[in-house]
Amino acid sequence: MNSSGPLIGILGAGQLGMMLAEAGQKLGLSFRFLDPNPDACARDYGDHVVGGFDAPEAIDPFGAGLDAVTWEFENVPVDTVQRLSESLPGCPSPESLRVAQDRLLEKQLFQSLGLKTAPFAPADDVPSLIAALEHVGLPAIVKTRRGGYDGKGQQKVHHLHEAETVFRELGERPLLAEGCVAFEREVSVLIARAQNGETAPWPITENIHQDGILRTSVAPAPNLSPTVRDAALNAASKVIGSLDH
Repeated sequence: MNSSGPLIGILGAGQLGMMLAEAGQKLGLSFRFLDPNPDACARDYGDHVVGGFDAPEAIDPFGAGLDAVTWEFENVPVDTVQRLSESLPGCPSPESLRVAQDRLLEKQLFQSLGLKTAPFAPADDVPSLIAALEHVGLPAIVKTRRGGYDGKGQQKVHHLHEAETVFRELGERPLLAEGCVAFEREVSVLIARAQNGETAPWPITENIHQDGILRTSVAPAPNLSPTVRDAALNAASKVIGSLDH
């Protein structure tokens, strides 16, 4: 199913990798995947190197002959992306991946760009979690800094005495406490940035969650005011510009 066009390496061969390859093949691109799962769903959309994301014996043959490398999800090792990017064009950058893997770094990046966030504070143990909850106010959402998705790795806290239990149940690892924010709706922005800095957004999307999991996305978001639209596009442009996507 490969074309004869430029060969793109993708770390991960899951659903997102499959959809990326489906779109890329229409542009004349071909693909090679690195994924430890021999039955990964994208395996039929290009060459599939079966191996761990941090295994040199898999990384080296995966990278041989590629024209560029990318990743389909944020839980691949930064060191692997850095290693491949030293000899290959890589998009997004290792720095983008480093930030995307850590909720604290994400929030700090947003603040540095003048973008508003929910109040937040990091915590590494029970005393610092109590202090963080006092800082952001209750109720609050306590999240793992790394690795959580689809409602996993987070708990809502209503009282300070819950801190010890929550810290234990979330794996006794670095956490982030976030204050709750009243909001009317959630919208998201998908935006592409070319090497010359030109950007192109997709229609802004409204997201509807249930039990911490995204259930429905509607694009374009209905009845979106120009003020919200412009603010969302401006925020997205600032983030990808700062990370040099």
